[in-house]
Amino acid sequence: MTAHLAYRLVGATVLLAVLASACSPSGPANPNSSSVDQQPSASRKVLNLALNTVIDGFSVAASSTTSGGGLSYIEIHSQALFTADKTTGRPIPRLVSELPTLQNGGLALSPDGKMVATYKLRPDVKWADGVPFTSQDLLFTYKTVTDPNIPIIDTGPSKLMESVSAPDDHTFVITWGEPYYMADAIGLRAFWPLPAHLLADQYTNLVENQKDANAFLALPYWSSDYVHIGPFKLAVFTPQVEAAFDVVPDYFLGRPKVDRIVVKQYSDAGTIVAGLLAGAIDLTVDGVIQPEQALELKRRWDADNGGKVYFGVGTTQFVSIQFDSSVPGYQTALLDKRVRQGLYHAIDREAYSDTVAGGIPNTVANAMLPSDDPLYSYVKDAWNVRYPFDVSRAESTLEQAGWRRGPDGVLTNGADRLHVETRATVDNEARASIIGDMWKRVGVDTEIVMVPAVRVRDREYRQQFPGGEITARGSHDAILTRLECSEQPTPQNRFSGNNRGHWCTPDYERLVTQYRTNLNEDGRGQAFKGIQDLVLEELPILLLNTAVSPVVARKGVTAFEDDFPGGSEAGRIYGTYSRNAHEWDIRG
Repeated sequence: MTAHLAYRLVGATVLLAVLASACSPSGPANPNSSSVDQQPSASRKVLNLALNTVIDGFSVAASSTTSGGGLSYIEIHSQALFTADKTTGRPIPRLVSELPTLQNGGLALSPDGKMVATYKLRPDVKWADGVPFTSQDLLFTYKTVTDPNIPIIDTGPSKLMESVSAPDDHTFVITWGEPYYMADAIGLRAFWPLPAHLLADQYTNLVENQKDANAFLALPYWSSDYVHIGPFKLAVFTPQVEAAFDVVPDYFLGRPKVDRIVVKQYSDAGTIVAGLLAGAIDLTVDGVIQPEQALELKRRWDADNGGKVYFGVGTTQFVSIQFDSSVPGYQTALLDKRVRQGLYHAIDREAYSDTVAGGIPNTVANAMLPSDDPLYSYVKDAWNVRYPFDVSRAESTLEQAGWRRGPDGVLTNGADRLHVETRATVDNEARASIIGDMWKRVGVDTEIVMVPAVRVRDREYRQQFPGGEITARGSHDAILTRLECSEQPTPQNRFSGNNRGHWCTPDYERLVTQYRTNLNEDGRGQAFKGIQDLVLEELPILLLNTAVSPVVARKGVTAFEDDFPGGSEAGRIYGTYSRNAHEWDIRG
């Protein structure tokens, strides 16, 4: 038995892969279309990859949001200890030479309840500037990920690390404070390796001596001078516009097959679809275009056999309720559990899911785990059983909470109207309108507020929604981080936590610990059922649907052809769809 426990399967399985073609029968985009590559040689292979978000930097200071593809493309330029297998989605070594297990001695349980994990590093790995990658880099990485002044995308794993050591340059040891089921699956989100030779002195000077983490995070390294271990290295960076990554010829898994990847950033998914059809864009990762847009793209391309559209299981989407009463404009009515129950009964999730998924079936989220998770049988259908769509029950539950319709049809308690502000990013605008209309039918004074594109990665702003937030969390058990006490964004952690709703209870923490420290499938399943039962009772989130995750490649681009089933949307801590970018090629 391994710590990761061989029972875990990938979250993003292939639901559909179809051949398609763009309006133009030509191959991938002309390299001349990139402003950072005006005069490439005739033989140079260039891919143009589109994101529906803006990038203002790289690595640990990044936002945790997965919308727009901002965390889905990262393995083209950065590598972690582990990534995902091509077809099963199970963790496999990337910067390490083998998977640590109980059987091979890589994992060892101690009598005091701790677990020691020994990671053997590959000896042939170099940073993009040619300097060897060693365990000294990981010692430095540990120092940063455990520093409360440095924002980390997923802090959960690092909080369980008690100490680290480096017996030699190619051995890194983590002593976990307790058994940890993901010790053999640590990806970039949780443990993003950093080059000690470029950053350690600066960290000592700015963070430790001057106590100025802002100055450290403002270093050019995090933007124009970014260096990592990926198959492509940053060549040109134009913030919020595009970034060009050139091939790393001596990449340890072999020279990549294309010479440059240009990552173009757009604020509108429709523009990306138009670019795909026109040949200006070659591919997208998950979270970039909507399912209905992907279906239309498929229909257009079916006629010409010019590309492929893949549909996978994406994030779990939900309404997050705010519990921090210090947020400006806070709506105290939501603290009443009956109000949250009434709001949830008022949502027709079947109709909602059919609409947002473009007609793709079976996307309603009736459990906190997707249907392809090995633990799904422990939690299936619970949300639909407990909270079926029922307008009459919604109205009566709200009435029990003291809210009755006034002369204008809006719910009031005699002093205030039941006002609920719901925030959503631009790509979720249609979703927010659907939920808002359903709540208006039962008398809720609903206000929809759109998060401007330039503020999507503004961590402080994003955690200050006063009512509800239509949002999502990564596939499988990544949703747990949205409710953990330690994941609350605060000034102390530079608002980097995932728990933007600030719900926090000891019972939840205890159950999550039971789940993560159990190395037995049934034990984890029972623990997860307990977690879900608690969330069902308290309703800090209102589950909506399991997103459909479209990934697109134009004709001639080989990306995703043989590894889509094993990839995952970027909410999982390891193994994105870009993990094998060194194998992407252009035919013809």
